[in-house]
Amino acid sequence: MQTTLPITVKIIIEKEATEAPFVAYSPELDIASAGLSEAVARKNLKEAISLALEGAKEDGNLDEFLEEVGFTKKSGRFKVPKTTTEKISLPV
Repeated sequence: MQTTLPITVKIIIEKEATEAPFVAYSPELDIASAGLSEAVARKNLKEAISLALEGAKEDGNLDEFLEEVGFTKKSGRFKVPKTTTEKISLPV
């Protein structure tokens, strides 16, 4: 059975990084990957997430892994953790 997970992907551009300046990051799973372009970084992130989920599944702890990072399972489907965004002012 294939499951679709709603994942946030943040793209960060590291201008000083010449070999892989684009970083794709999933905050829900705390997994990141990089590439020469945004498209490559996204592709690499999908692969990294797939490997992590496949490994957890092979170990028999996929549900536990997803629940630890905040997903909840309802009616056999996983729901994304609730996240909020807030602007805050900090002295720097």
